[in-house]
Amino acid sequence: MEGLLETWTATLATNSEHTARAYRHAVGQFLDTVGKPVGELTVQDAARYVGELGKQGLSRASIAHHVSAVRSFLKYAQSLGVLPVSPLDALKRPSVAITSMNRYLTQEEAQALLEGARDVSDSAHLAVALMLGTGMRVAEVARAEWRHLFRDPQGRLGLLVLGKGNKERVLAVRDDLWGLLMAERERRGLGVTLSAKDRTPLVVTNRGTAPNTVTLWRWVKAAADAAGLDKDASPHWLRHTFGTLTAANGASVFAIQASMGHSDISTSQRYVHWATGLAGSAVENLPLTLC
Repeated sequence: MEGLLETWTATLATNSEHTARAYRHAVGQFLDTVGKPVGELTVQDAARYVGELGKQGLSRASIAHHVSAVRSFLKYAQSLGVLPVSPLDALKRPSVAITSMNRYLTQEEAQALLEGARDVSDSAHLAVALMLGTGMRVAEVARAEWRHLFRDPQGRLGLLVLGKGNKERVLAVRDDLWGLLMAERERRGLGVTLSAKDRTPLVVTNRGTAPNTVTLWRWVKAAADAAGLDKDASPHWLRHTFGTLTAANGASVFAIQASMGHSDISTSQRYVHWATGLAGSAVENLPLTLC
């Protein structure tokens, strides 16, 4: 069973090391709770597990995370013929409330975070700038290499990103971000000529290697502390910030979807809806005096 877990985890790690670790932990809890070999799992086992999650007082989002992890593992086991009868139907993800609306930085806070990141290190500043300036996921930043940069037929700079599920998308790179990328290359004694063969990371640690997702999280936390922010900023907050600020400044839902790599346009639509904040709320039409 341990070998099956490891091979499944390795397949997840090709897309996101962070997801792989989190899912591996959740599936470990599931198997410990059930106490059976994978090939003997039944629908009743899966149903009981979901019930146990509810008894633990976990949030709906946490339960949804556990169920998604177990579903992924069981599907993998089924694809290998280890699990002949699937208990997947018993694992229904609960609906999860949208939380992105209060997990973003204002323009002033985002600017302060950039300055805070500069105090942490040049690498931290570049990483934060990449996330704020493109909406990239933390795992995408960790995988980004110099060879992924290119010029389109009109000479505009772009970055090829390998996102979730190995889906590729192309991001535009602004001149200010390009300036940071060139400065980082020069700091490392590297040339700034674009090359499809150059596999050096866009961002490096002080050891000269690509940062993992844990390191990138630590840099964002350190930058938030240096900036004096009272928000629990994380790499995903920076992704929400990109979506929110671009929507508030006129980006279309389709442009946001293309930049952020949302498979469902309704996810992108949230940012457009939230761009006006609470303006137009029905409360403005309440004909009462409350004080």
